[in-house]
Amino acid sequence: MGCCDSKSEEEISQSKGLDNVCPSCGQKGAKVKFETPKALLNDCCVSKIKDNVDYKWCKTPDCEISYYSSKSDHFFKADELKVRATVKDDSLDVHVCYCFNHTRQSVLDELRETGTSTVIEDIKAKMKDPGCFCETSNPQGGCCLANNMAWLKKAQELVSKE
Repeated sequence: MGCCDSKSEEEISQSKGLDNVCPSCGQKGAKVKFETPKALLNDCCVSKIKDNVDYKWCKTPDCEISYYSSKSDHFFKADELKVRATVKDDSLDVHVCYCFNHTRQSVLDELRETGTSTVIEDIKAKMKDPGCFCETSNPQGGCCLANNMAWLKKAQELVSKE
């Protein structure tokens, strides 16, 4: 849509943030690019994605919704994703970096073996070369560094208590 094209009432409502809450938990979500749900939903769900709809990611850990739209009956559940989402699943084998294959367990193992973790430095270096693809690998549709920093802090606390 060009800058001179008229917007529908739904698009105006979305841009004002009036329909930006998850239909299940009522919390505000984060807008994701169209290619994120298209790449990360199971094949059976991809056909249900609508081209002219903005999708949001529900950030609430215990909410069953992954992506939702301004229409309360048009959403996808976390169990419809091809991968388990860091925010929605606290298992150790879940990825904290989808682009470069870091899991909670791999960070924890490195801490136990070496006393330190290079996960943040590794991700930053690889973001430059070969580059990341967060929009199509991370269910949140964006950079994972904040998730990794939070997990690293928690993992360091766990190891220090052992």
